[in-house]
Amino acid sequence: MQYALITDLHSSLPDTRAVLTAIQQTAPQAIVFSLGDVHECHIGKKRAKRYTFEETEQIVTLDPDFLKLLFFETLLGNQEERLLSLIPVGASSTLDQLRSSDRLKQTESALFLHGDQLKWSYDLTPDTSPYKERLLFFGHSHVRGLFKDGKRLKIQLGVPISTKRGYYAINVGPVLVEREWLLYDTTAETIT
Repeated sequence: MQYALITDLHSSLPDTRAVLTAIQQTAPQAIVFSLGDVHECHIGKKRAKRYTFEETEQIVTLDPDFLKLLFFETLLGNQEERLLSLIPVGASSTLDQLRSSDRLKQTESALFLHGDQLKWSYDLTPDTSPYKERLLFFGHSHVRGLFKDGKRLKIQLGVPISTKRGYYAINVGPVLVEREWLLYDTTAETIT
């Protein structure tokens, strides 16, 4: 089985369209799966503490063309968490569908989550020690990264990397601006 992992779309229509096109051309059989932050919340964390709901459009842009691209399952990222805390149930059927989404997903071989659940160092190295899964996939920092047994590795884009031995933490990288995504092949035990 193949997963095309994406994260940090932040409501970007051109970037999301470009990445989904690249996935379709490269790995049309892959299951597209999002690690969160599909939508961009217009209300920052500090302002959210005192925000009173008036209308959905003040909080999030739900562009119909962008929404047409969202055929895949997604985890909740910190952006969705904030959106759902600010927008009441029933105000948006699109966002109401997200309310049943999970914060993480476990498979036989990996754990998927949004990286806001990790502690981060100043140099954007995540502390993955609370998680014991051999493969941990995440986003959030907008900086791709590959860590094996706690050590950062260099990445050569487009070249499959074996994940058969060791513990890996993989920051997929953002769709927004960078247009990054990751192909995870569970049969070959590789990431690209």
